[in-house]
Amino acid sequence: MPVLSHSGSERLRVLLDACFPSSRAASCSERAARSRGPRSAAFAALVAACALPLVACAKRSAPSASANGASAAVAAVPAPSVGRLGTPTGFELTASATGATLVWSPVKREHGALRKVELDAAGAFASPASVAVDASAVTGEVTDVAAAWVKERLALAWVERDGAKARVRAAWAGNGAAPFELGAAWSGPRTARGNVVIAARDDRALVFSRGDQTPCVDAERHGCFGFDFHELTSSGLEKGGLPMSVPVPCADNSTELAVVGRRFHYGVCTQTGERPVTTMFTIERDPDYARADPLLEGCTPAGTFVWQSAAWLVAECENGRRAVRLGARDEPAEYLDLRAPRVECRHGAATLRAPSLELPLDEPRSGLAALLPPNLAPLGARAVWTGRALVVGTTLGDRVRLTRHTCAADGLRTETLDVQ
Repeated sequence: MPVLSHSGSERLRVLLDACFPSSRAASCSERAARSRGPRSAAFAALVAACALPLVACAKRSAPSASANGASAAVAAVPAPSVGRLGTPTGFELTASATGATLVWSPVKREHGALRKVELDAAGAFASPASVAVDASAVTGEVTDVAAAWVKERLALAWVERDGAKARVRAAWAGNGAAPFELGAAWSGPRTARGNVVIAARDDRALVFSRGDQTPCVDAERHGCFGFDFHELTSSGLEKGGLPMSVPVPCADNSTELAVVGRRFHYGVCTQTGERPVTTMFTIERDPDYARADPLLEGCTPAGTFVWQSAAWLVAECENGRRAVRLGARDEPAEYLDLRAPRVECRHGAATLRAPSLELPLDEPRSGLAALLPPNLAPLGARAVWTGRALVVGTTLGDRVRLTRHTCAADGLRTETLDVQ
């Protein structure tokens, strides 16, 4: 696999002069620049070099059945009143330390522009709904909601539309402060999703987002959009790396992001050739290292997940769903066959299986929609494992629909959660 990479005892070798593929993987070459610190200008140049392809040519004990199922028990709290959604993509499900969190943006905002409710490990509502972002802080339509827990704080990001214009915003939930402004955004269809992603890294939230249309670096190209990296910290907002100008991004899932320990991966899906391709960038520190990989050409990205201490990119391809490992350093590519995925129950324990995958479901986990069969998670669904249940969120008209799937002995039991 062609890569842009750096490794060695010295802090940095900046990679330049790469060509983004139109229908084939890029060929890459290097030139060096030395640095003494990861935040130096040279390291910034390294991150910029990773963007160059886009701009230059663009044994687990089984829980008891009673522990897994919660339908026989009375819910701890009444179902929340979610009401109508402001937009089809104005909701998110994310795993928490004790279960999961549902975030949504209602049409009626007297109780907040963004609201949230907690689910416990059994996938039952564990608390009354509360305000995540004050109504006075949001004036436009909230779309493409993304959320992630960063230790004890919930980080949120969304695209806010106001007429023909849009902007990317982010906030720490429930702190009452004004949202952070991350810049102008693509004002695409209200149903577009995956143009802003968020992930926890140590005590920060990383936000990777698609901006507005911007001039192309290559004058002969057109349809370029900016992409930016930001970090939410305890004291404010920091802009990271250098902005990217990306020709013809995909309408959905144009952004990807995954964090594995001290390494993180982010990527962009483009349509510059006859078929889509996702270029994923890997950034490591101590020593500093970066690589860029054009992956799964002709496939539509569906998300990322972490398994076996590595991040994987999932995509829908002509011959079925596949995944590719996002390597560390100079690790070779590894692919997974994810056709015909299923949730298997044995003795009350759940496992996600596919021809090349065996993923036990134990601790809470986000982003499972990309790994589930369409009958469980249709297009646009959000899915989490809460610890003892699989909860899937979809929209039915302008309302959120939540289903809970639990293992009862060797079978999967499905029920609809009451969301008013």
